[in-house]
Amino acid sequence: MSSWFDLDQVLPDIWRLDDGGLDTCYVLRGSERTGIIDTGQGVGSIAAQAARVGNAPPLVINTHVHPDHVSGNWEFEDVAIGAVEWRSAKEWLGTVSREPGAPGSGRDALKYLRTQRPFPPEFDADTYRTYRMGEPTRLLNEGDVVSLGGFDLEVIVAAAHTLGSVLLLDRKRRVLFSGDTALQRTMWLHLAMSAEPRVAVATYRRLAALADEVDYILPGHRTVVLPGSFLTELADNAEAVLQGRREGQPMSTFAGDGTHYDFGDYGLLFAKPVEEW
Repeated sequence: MSSWFDLDQVLPDIWRLDDGGLDTCYVLRGSERTGIIDTGQGVGSIAAQAARVGNAPPLVINTHVHPDHVSGNWEFEDVAIGAVEWRSAKEWLGTVSREPGAPGSGRDALKYLRTQRPFPPEFDADTYRTYRMGEPTRLLNEGDVVSLGGFDLEVIVAAAHTLGSVLLLDRKRRVLFSGDTALQRTMWLHLAMSAEPRVAVATYRRLAALADEVDYILPGHRTVVLPGSFLTELADNAEAVLQGRREGQPMSTFAGDGTHYDFGDYGLLFAKPVEEW
């Protein structure tokens, strides 16, 4: 048993995999495929954890191409990524070496993790590398359905955190896997690959239309399960920001500075005050 991971069942045939307290992946026990939604930091073996859930051939689905969601991809042969996301990511991934031992890897790459958990015994900090991933075997577009056997995951392309992030909706189970697009913490919309405020707010309005069809939102960070009503609340708050009814405050992160709009348990972080766009 790894001290790096927490694996717990949150819904029938759905396991939440807490990746070192840093991000959250999900393992779905389908009758035809074992679905893995995001592969985390690549510190421990996601494949070994997924094998504890199901023995059907694994299929990875990445919600977006950031290092805390794709760095375990190298363990798997079949990987699905949003088509818009992959086109965007390829432009800058070519400048990032994805092999262990490359410049900028090892302990330099670990300095941003800030985890309080011990690394797995087999982990080699000196050869660690983020973005250990190859080409996806499937590209996903709006409305595509990924079937695992007992799961039919409808693809929703949602420009906000990144321009090509995908959410996965199982209408029968009333479950939405929201990645970093909708979660109960600061949503980073200040990155170079993030959507500008008007586009992001339009995305949140579109997602709010699904609120009555969703009972469980499973986000890409924290171990909280959110209700479908969170989509409506988020859209209303985002709209208030766009209309100038919320005041932002400066915020600094390791990925850049921005203006943060605080809603209590969560917030939106844009690259600059909304009125300056």
